[in-house]
Amino acid sequence: MTAIVKQRCIEVTQEIGLLEKRIVESSFELSLFNDRIETESDRFPLDSVFDISYRFPSDSPDSLGFLYLHTSRGVSTYKIKTSPEQLIQEFKKLVPETKYRL
Repeated sequence: MTAIVKQRCIEVTQEIGLLEKRIVESSFELSLFNDRIETESDRFPLDSVFDISYRFPSDSPDSLGFLYLHTSRGVSTYKIKTSPEQLIQEFKKLVPETKYRL
């Protein structure tokens, strides 16, 4: 099955060597399907996702933002560099509004 929309997410880790500390940035995709939202390590059925929100703490073009998946298992947070507006719009088409998401 093909994803409706994909959002690039960022993972930042620190590696410490003998003489240096490096910050390593890698990326992965969060994909919206007709019945689920999926990453390389998580899978959320759409009926367990209440809402999706995001925030960019800074207006700087290089700043990291945060994407929040509000689910029945709690809130899952992902780091992002680009706006997830397309992901949110497509999600709202698939999931009807509820008292949790107006």
